[in-house]
Parts: sequence; structure tokens; C-alpha cells
Amino acid sequence: MRAILSLLMLLMMAAPSSAANAAAWRMAESAHFRVYGTMPADALRKRVERLEDYRNLLGKFTTAKVDEDAPKLDIYIVDTIDSAVPFGRIGASVAGFYSAGDGGIAAYATKGDFGQKVLLHEYAHHHMFASTGLSYPAWYVEGFAEYFMTASFAPTRVDFGLFDSGRAYSLTDAWLPWERIIDRSTSRMSTQDTQMFYAQSWLLTHYLFRAPGMREKLSAHLGDIAKGIDPLTAFKTHIMAQPRDLNRILKAYTSGRSFTFSRLDRKAPKPVAVTVRDLPASAGDMMMFYAWLDNRGDAAENAKAALARVQAAAARHPGDALAGRTLAMAELDWGDKAKAAGLLDGLLAAAPDDPGLLRLKAETLLAADAGSNRKEARRLLARAVKAAPDDWRAMHVYAHTHDIEHGSVDDNLFGVVQQMWTLAPQASGIVIDMASVLVRRGRLADAAKVLEPVAFAPHGEGYAPFARLLREAALAGDAAAYAKRLDDGPPREAAAAEPAK
Repeated sequence: MRAILSLLMLLMMAAPSSAANAAAWRMAESAHFRVYGTMPADALRKRVERLEDYRNLLGKFTTAKVDEDAPKLDIYIVDTIDSAVPFGRIGASVAGFYSAGDGGIAAYATKGDFGQKVLLHEYAHHHMFASTGLSYPAWYVEGFAEYFMTASFAPTRVDFGLFDSGRAYSLTDAWLPWERIIDRSTSRMSTQDTQMFYAQSWLLTHYLFRAPGMREKLSAHLGDIAKGIDPLTAFKTHIMAQPRDLNRILKAYTSGRSFTFSRLDRKAPKPVAVTVRDLPASAGDMMMFYAWLDNRGDAAENAKAALARVQAAAARHPGDALAGRTLAMAELDWGDKAKAAGLLDGLLAAAPDDPGLLRLKAETLLAADAGSNRKEARRLLARAVKAAPDDWRAMHVYAHTHDIEHGSVDDNLFGVVQQMWTLAPQASGIVIDMASVLVRRGRLADAAKVLEPVAFAPHGEGYAPFARLLREAALAGDAAAYAKRLDDGPPREAAAAEPAK
């Protein structure tokens, strides 16, 4: 994600002006976001300003916090959501998704109003999981995002917690048992049950945020969960002894005058510093290929066909830096690693301090011969982190030049893993790495706590089952069992499902 920034700086003077061409790719950058899209500059700037406003809103009303030193979030605004998954598949009804994996963290959304709402929902997840080691029940994770994504912004006010007609309509069907909603996981739910889960989670969160005296009970409930108490037990203790009573209470809540929203009156916010840049003409062919490879690595249903598509697109832009970088990444993941190394050498000759190129070059060296090239790869990775101190992906590659699963973990290596976890706690693999070095240092109880956000991830997919197995071993104080389960790796279906949320 950080890789493209220095690339763009090199290309800005060479790229032809496209101010009058709304179909050209542009990037709008602020203090906390980089947003890419084929939108007029003013429209893209407004998207970024809205995201900064939304980030400030979440910061005012939640205890979760995205650190100021955290990497900027990359967001891609697309015409159709299938263009965001050029080497995979996605449901036609999806308007956006959030991807947090070992390769990178990014969000994708369609251009329309609904896509904008979905983007706010997904950013709420990014914001919530920025707090390292904190675990939340699935219903609250989704209910929180649903509650705040309705936010409406005006210069002198912000409205939030607004009525959601779509979720309200879903509630006209038969409700799921509340014990199932409050439980840790939403795995094995049908599509219809999932829609009801979201609707009931939204309504329950709205009620607990707004009904008199309920916010304090919610805080106590979440506090118990943070201490390791089972969510259903904590719910019965602090919120409602008989969860089935929620049916009567919440149906009355939706039909009465108590169903309100919040209005935050304010002075007009200070202008947000946003820079909008035209991207090179090659972005029309390469941008979403680049985004996939930059964030999702080698995941592709048909690697041979994926590589051929990238090669054909790059051939249309000889000498172009974005095309060359994208092709190098595709060759590294799916094709000729020696060719990838040659492409990267040429790109590094033009941009020797580019952190993304340095990381990729280190990866090619390790792929060729991890043993003999380890020292040089580490040197390149150290340069990458020096150039971009928030480059957690370079730290991740560096950490795995050591045997963090079985070997000793000295203070320096532990500090590297801890720093990358601090920078990217939303990425499941990074969380597992942090837990693993804690186990190696004999801190199994701490490792179990670190694993909770992944083990009880709201969608019950990706690495959640794997993290639960690791957590069980850590809770039992059994380092050998932890190492065995780590060696066995995640179930095949878990690894395949990981990125989208």
C-alpha cells in the first residue's frame, strides 16, 4: 500500500494532465486516507473529507482509537464491485468490502450512495480493530458499524444513529433466537439468517446506545468480555437475565417515540488538507491488478490465467513504472521469479529508496534462496523500514527470516513483531505472529488474549477456526500443542476465505 506513493511522485511530472477527463484514475490523499477512483477531482476530494469527518466522529464516541502513527488506509472506489476482484469472484449484490490480511489492508466500494454507506460500515470495523488485543462479540461489531454508518454530515451538525429502513424491513420476518445472536460466532448461518443477524444486531446496538441507563450496562458487558468472560454469561449478568425478553422490549422500542437519533451541533470543521493527483494513463489497465497483488498477494483462482492478463496489460505500457511494478509482483507470485528480480532491479535504479520496491526485492531474494540471501534480504528490509517506519509488511517479511514459530526470540526480534502488530492489528496473520512470539517467550496467557479478536471474528471465517485452536492450546499452557497446531496450519477453507470482511 505504501509502495505506490513514491512511484506516483516519480510519475507525476510525466503523466499527461487529465483534469477534464472524469474517467482518468486519480488519488486523493489526506492525513489518514488514500482514496483511488475514476472520479472528478472535486468528487474524490469530498469522499476523503467525509472519511476524515467520520473518523473524527468515531473517535469522539468510542473508546477504540486508530493511532495517528498508523498507516494510511487505502480505499478503491470502483464502478462495479467485480472489478475489485479481477482474479476472484464476489456476489453481485455486494457494494463494498474490507480486506485485512498479511499482504495488506484496504477497503473497496462502489461509487453510489449505497457504496458510500457500506464504506463507512467497513471503516468502522477498521477503526474498532485498531485497538490491539481487544475482543468484541460479533453482534456488537456489526451493530456498531450499522449504527454509525447512517451518519449524515453537514457543516454545522452531524446526525448519526439514524433509522435504517433496510434493516427495519428485515425485522418484519421471524427473528433469530437471541442466544444465537449473542453467542461468539456467526458461522454456519444461511444468507437469510445472516441478514437477520445484521438487523437484530443493529437494533440491539441502537437500543443499548440510546435507551436510558443501557449504555452503562453495555460498557459493563463489554468489560467482562475483555476479561475473558463468555459473552452470553456477561449479557445475562449485565443487560438482561432472559435474552428472550428482548423480543417484546425491542419491538416496543421500534414502534414508540423512544426510537431517536443523535445530532451533534458543531462549528464548521476546519478544512481538511487533501491532495489530489492524476495517476498515469496505465492505471486504466493496471490499477485494480496492482491493488489485488498489493493487498492479496498470490491468491487467485487460476494463477496461470491471472499472470497472462497482467502480462498482456503491462505489454501495452512499455517503460511505465506502475505497469512494471505490477508485472514484477505478478511474476514473483505466479511466474518467473528471476524475471521479477530483473524488473525490480530496473525500477530500483530509478527509485533506489522506494520502500515497496526494497521489500519486493527482498522477497525475490528469499524466494530464490532463503539461506544464502537472508543477510542481503534483511539489509534491504531494514532500508525499507527506515524509509517508511510504518511499513509493517517489511517488518513481517523480516520477522519470517527468523524461525519465530520454533526458535528463540530475542528482544530485537520481539520488538519488530510487536511493532508490526501495533501497526496492523486488523490483519489476522500478524496477530497470530504476535501470539507465537509470546508463546516462545513463555507468555501463553498473553498469547491467548492477543488471539481473541481473530478467534472470535464476527464472520466466523478466514483464520477464526485456526486461531481458536491456537487459543485453546495457549489457555491450556501447552506450548508444544500450540507449536503442533501452528505447524499443521489453518484448514484449507480458512486460508482461502481470509481477506474479505
